[in-house]
Formats: sequence, structure tokens, C-alpha cells
Amino acid sequence: MIELKKYTSIIWDWNGTVVDDSQLVYGIYCEECEIYGLQKLTEVEYKKRFYFPVSKFYEEMGLPIEKYIDVAERFSRVYRPRWNEIKVHEQVYEYLQKFKEAGISQYVLSAYRQNTLLDMVEFFDLQDYFTEIAGVSNNLAESKVQRGKELLASSKIDTPKTLMIGDTAHDFEVAKALGIDALLIAWGAVSYDKLAQNFGEKVVFRSLREAFE
Repeated sequence: MIELKKYTSIIWDWNGTVVDDSQLVYGIYCEECEIYGLQKLTEVEYKKRFYFPVSKFYEEMGLPIEKYIDVAERFSRVYRPRWNEIKVHEQVYEYLQKFKEAGISQYVLSAYRQNTLLDMVEFFDLQDYFTEIAGVSNNLAESKVQRGKELLASSKIDTPKTLMIGDTAHDFEVAKALGIDALLIAWGAVSYDKLAQNFGEKVVFRSLREAFE
């Protein structure tokens, strides 16, 4: 269980962690496979094999690396009009409010493009919970480390008292690069078994309630 009293700041990943978009993302992935003639993974296999950077994942799936920009741009075009298919994970509302009432500052750090991320946070009416919302400058879903360093500096975040909540190995890697603690919730892009095998049961949980209660 995570000791909440240790922390004064929480940094949330967005896609897969706050919003439950795994079905939509997998569906778009299947469409990409058909367009580019890639062998399609089952959803279970996809959650076992998916990783960041996404360009490397697609290259491993057989996509020529020079085609990835086309894939990323198409994903962005297809994903945004379908926000109404996405929901915020049920427990997120509860814990955003709990953390707010506990006086914990909350932030978003995402590999989603900045202006679109701001629009999406507002679409789900969550903007009042976050002190700062930090996305990236393009659609390529690359590493969040540099953006995370900028966030820590701009908000003067106390790193020893900060927890990052994510759903992928990359979120763990980002947290370690930033010198903060990590919590992975296995309800997003990657299966519980894969995360737990790599990072252990003290870091990986099936839900926020399991992590904090």
C-alpha cells in the first residue's frame, strides 16, 4: 500500500491512467495494421507487448520507421473526434478529490500534444484539479523525461515528496529519471502481469483503491 502522507505533489499520466481509452487506442491500432499490412495482435497480446517509444513498438511490429510519422498523424486525426467514446476511470474522480482535500498539488504529464491535452482535460471537466498540465510539442508520443524536468522546474516541485501515477513501463522510467516515486495502475495500456513481473507488487496495483487502501 502507498503511504499518501509522504507526498505533497502527485503527477498523473493522462492516457490510460486518468482516461480509460484502451479500447479506442487498440481499435485504432487494428485499423493501422490493416492500412499498413501489419500482423494484428490480439488485445491481450497487445497489452503484453506495447511499450514506449511508440515508434519502436510499431517498428517491432514490422512498420518501416519512416512510415511512423504518417501513423502518428493519422492516430491524432482519428482519436480526437472520438473522445465521446472515452470515460475517466471511475476511481479517478474519487482520488482526485481526496488528494485535493488532503492539500496535495496535482499535475498532468503526458506524451499527448499540449494544446490538445488542454482541450481534453477541459472536455472531461478536470482542469480545476490540476496546478499545471504538461503535454508535448508534437504527435509522436516520445519520451516525457524532458517535459517532466521542465514541469518540476516551473512548478518548483519537491521531488522527494512527489509521486507519479502511470500505467506503463515508460511512466516508471520517467519517474526514476526525475528522481520521484512511481505507482503503476494496471488498468490502461499494459497488462498487470507484465508490469508486476518487471516492477513488483510494491509498485504495481490493479486499481487506485488497492494502492491506497
